[in-house]
Amino acid sequence: MDEKAQKTIAGVLDKRMNRQLLYYLDICTRCSICKDACHQYVTTGDVLYLPAYRAEIIRRVYKKYFTRSGKFYPALSEGSEVDEKLLDELYKTTYACTGCRRCMYYCPFSIDTTWFMAVAKAMLITAGRGSQILAELAGAAVIKGESIDLFKDIIIEMLKDTEKELQERVGNPKANIPIDKKGADLLYVALAGTHTILPAAVIFHQAKANWTLSMFEAANYGYFLGDVKQAVAIAKRIIDEARSLEVKEIVITECGHAYRVMQFLYEAWAKEKLPFKIRGIVELMAEYIKQGKINLTQDKIKEPLTYHDPCQVGRNAGFYEEPRYIINQVAADFREMTPNREKNWCCGGGGGLVAQPDLDDFRIKTGEIKVEQIKKTGARIVVSPCENCRLQLDSLNEKYNMGIQITSIMDLVANAITI
Repeated sequence: MDEKAQKTIAGVLDKRMNRQLLYYLDICTRCSICKDACHQYVTTGDVLYLPAYRAEIIRRVYKKYFTRSGKFYPALSEGSEVDEKLLDELYKTTYACTGCRRCMYYCPFSIDTTWFMAVAKAMLITAGRGSQILAELAGAAVIKGESIDLFKDIIIEMLKDTEKELQERVGNPKANIPIDKKGADLLYVALAGTHTILPAAVIFHQAKANWTLSMFEAANYGYFLGDVKQAVAIAKRIIDEARSLEVKEIVITECGHAYRVMQFLYEAWAKEKLPFKIRGIVELMAEYIKQGKINLTQDKIKEPLTYHDPCQVGRNAGFYEEPRYIINQVAADFREMTPNREKNWCCGGGGGLVAQPDLDDFRIKTGEIKVEQIKKTGARIVVSPCENCRLQLDSLNEKYNMGIQITSIMDLVANAITI
């Protein structure tokens, strides 16, 4: 790699460097108290996955290019040149991180490892070494936003069979799945496929909600890739749609990162205040139940059931009690994992790992702690309001022969509704 390319990549760090990040780098790399909090390090024992080592790679680049000792006495500076070996290591450790932030919870200085990961991903993208599959998925989402008229007929046709199923489920031949409905109270943003559309449609129908379905999926692969510009573009498709339809709020399906991007990150990234409310569908379902808009069969589920706190919804968003409130309405035998809530172990599938086939063996290996957590509860059903978590739990279920059922909270509610 030539010197110009090295300086260009290192320049990404220079642009993002501030007093807080410099403090983080200096403190984090001297510590490693959080090592036992990282599911990846605990299950593999590989120093590459230590949160502190992730920071150390960035620190070495800083030492090499932005300190006097690095420039004139590189052998004594603890600095490292940006070369193919460093980029290989940076890629391996960065795109493996799920962004669960459990290390931050246990850090005595509250250092946020995702700051390092954001810088690392920006450097990798500049070097042309970002995750190819995540880049392709993000790019496809951006193109869909730019060419939505080409997809509308396909989406509407796909929904016809789902609408028939909805009518059968609720016993009403006039039940429908509205799309492009102007003036609706809420815009519901689902995921690709109908598995997050049908249960939501059942719930909205029973609650007599004034809703409309988004043309776009909630998933944001620009966020996983670490490309803020693309992440904003993907989210903006939904924002622009909500503005055009003049809805009062956007409701995000059970998808951890999508909820966090829309609820906590978009306004800061785009530097604009949204004119409508952002909510997750779990919040809305809890409200419907409390207000008596939907009635559930109490204790409908007799088998032992446990709940997995998704990192993006739980620890990173403080979303703990609503799902438990709903579960306690329908489950006769609810068993908590230990630990839970903000201390819960990551399942191992976040951060876009379930979309990266080259990390399949790694994410399943690092899910061993979650497997043990579930087994200790004796539960036969595991509930989680995050698509990536459920995909990972499905993989763990198959690999470790757990014999459990994995489900969403929407399905719990839709199946327990008294029609």
